[in-house]
Amino acid sequence: MANEFPTQARVVIVGGGIIGCSVAYHLTKLGWTDVVLLEQGQLSGGTTWHAAGLVGQLRSHSNMTSLIKYSTQLYGELEAETGLATGWKNCGSLSVARTADRMT
Repeated sequence: MANEFPTQARVVIVGGGIIGCSVAYHLTKLGWTDVVLLEQGQLSGGTTWHAAGLVGQLRSHSNMTSLIKYSTQLYGELEAETGLATGWKNCGSLSVARTADRMT
């Protein structure tokens, strides 16, 4: 069964980067079982891998700050949930305002 490629699916996601993996993960968490993720190589091995680094917490819009907060909490939980090493290291950072406008 593992070697058989599905001939149809409710959702087909092209690309196994951070966005494609996230969409597949969240759809299955919602109970969707007919989801296929297509990736030509290793998951998160393309652009996502090259962009790995710091995940700043504060953004100019509260919705984006909330999304980043959710994401960093999820990164910390994925290893325990899946049993796969994510490499996530939760560390702090400091942002310095260089102008008076950036102080608020």
